[in-house]
Formats: sequence, C-alpha cells, structure tokens
Amino acid sequence: MAEQSRKFGWAEERERRLEYLDELPGKDHHERFETLNRTSKLFSANGQELHNHLATFVGTPKHVRDLPDDFEDEAIRLLHNYIASVATLRDIQRATHRKVWPTRIPEAERNGKDDHRTIWEVQVYTPKVTDMFGDDDIKFLFDLRNCTLHHTVPVLSIGTRWRHVPPAPVEWINSVELKRDELEKFSKWTKPALRFIETQEKNVAFLPLLEKYSTRAREFSGWFWDQVKEAVFQEVNEFHSKSNEFRGWLSEELVEPDWDDTTGNPVPGSLRRNRAVAHAKRCEFGTTGWGGIAVDSAGVATVGESDWEPLPPVRKYRKLNRD
Repeated sequence: MAEQSRKFGWAEERERRLEYLDELPGKDHHERFETLNRTSKLFSANGQELHNHLATFVGTPKHVRDLPDDFEDEAIRLLHNYIASVATLRDIQRATHRKVWPTRIPEAERNGKDDHRTIWEVQVYTPKVTDMFGDDDIKFLFDLRNCTLHHTVPVLSIGTRWRHVPPAPVEWINSVELKRDELEKFSKWTKPALRFIETQEKNVAFLPLLEKYSTRAREFSGWFWDQVKEAVFQEVNEFHSKSNEFRGWLSEELVEPDWDDTTGNPVPGSLRRNRAVAHAKRCEFGTTGWGGIAVDSAGVATVGESDWEPLPPVRKYRKLNRD
C-alpha cells in the first residue's frame, strides 16, 4: 500500500484507506457493540419513562379521580414500549452471539431446519438466561409481549383504596395493575406464565416485576458485553487503532486557520498554530496500526507485517475554502 500511496493523490488515498477500514472484521464487531449500546439505552429509557409516569400516582396521596384523562392511555403506551424493548434487547443479543460464535449445533441435535442454535448458545448463553430469567414472573413478562402483539394491548385496573391491618394505621394505596380476566382470554400463555397468573388475585401487579426484570437485565447485559468483548478484543482493537491513526492523519490534512469574522480572511499565523496542535495530537497517539508487534490468542508476541503501511506525508499546502 505504501508504494501505491505514492502514486495516488490525497483524495484517492483517503478513499483507499476508508475501503480498507470497511473490510476489517473489527469494524463489524465495533458496529455490533454500538447496536448493543443503543438497544440497552432504549430499554433503559423506556423503563425510566414508564416508572416516572406511574410515580405521579403510585406512592402518592393523589386520589384516582384526580388523575388526568389521558393517564391510563399514556400508561398503556409506555408499558407497550417497555415490553417491546424487552424483546428487542433479547433479539439483538441473540443476533450478536450467533455472529460472534456462529458454529451451529450438530444436525442430529436440531429441532428441525429452523433451529439455528449454536454450540456457544447451548453451552453458555442459554444456561445463563435460564439462571437469571427462568422465574415464572419473568416468563410471564416475555409472554406478555406475545399477548400484546397477537391478542390485545394490556387492560389496566387503576384505583385508590384504604387498607387497615391493626395495629398498623390506615394505609392509603394507589395501584396500577393488569386485569387478570382480560389476560386469561389469551390462549397461548406458557406454563410458567400461567403459574404466575394463578398466584395473582383479581389483578396482576406488574410494578415489582418490572423492577426485578430491569435489575437482572442490566446485570445480564453487563455479563454479555464482557463475553463478546473478550472474544473479539483483538479485531476491535485493530480497527480502533487503524481508524484513530487515519483520523489523526485526516485531521492534520484538513486543518484550517481561524477566520476573521470582520474581513472573512484567515487570521495570520493561525493555520500554522492549528496544524501544530493537530500534529501534536497525531504524534501523541502514535502509530500502532502497521508493522508492529502482534500478540496471538495464546499471548505469544511476534513481529508481524501488515498491509496497513505508514500513511503518506501531510500536504504542506492546499487551497482553503470557506462557505
């Protein structure tokens, strides 16, 4: 690439380097981490919005008759968003680990042609899921998503009541719950979900369940992130190193002077100063993407070669434009 770099102009060199970075395995893994991060933020934001909305009633001295007319509709919308993000988080994790550990289980162990489970999924992922999300109430939450998609949106019971268990004082209770008789109209609950529903009385209290699941989901996401990170660290590190080196070169190439707002002209000496700052930042990062020491999976270091050669010298002069 170095010999070829001398034959191309700056624009061609830039495009060639971008194409090279796009083809690195670490780029795909980097994007998977970004997707996981976005999905986790979506899940957390939906949970927080639902919590904040319900907290304007539950745990307050407000009476149900004082709620705004749209309180129930908004609660249903936010609950729907939360349930959907539960499934999205699970689906993105599944898609990720099947790319990172793609080896499928032997054909003899598959449950039909649509069984895409992998060895890592069966041996590591599924046992962890069962350990953290195998409780009947969490299974109910997973099934609630199917109920919402294929049967009806949840129907809420919202009320205020007083409870007195002597010698304790009278207790004011505001509740937002799911109507059990409406849930039972759905015919495709799994056995664990049905067991949970049967433990409930007239209505199904879901607020404690949301808190329980959200806590476990955060813990599980941290575990899953670490598993993927350990598996693809070298590829991602290579992509980040080469990308950062390229960005340093690009920043120095594209540095501009400060502009005088009055005259519209460059401020004298500012181009040289800004270029020096960009060059210093580039030097601080250094060069790690080519011709360095490679460490294999066993931790053995060897002097390796790479087709990512040193970037060409920065142009000393170029035409400056200001829109």
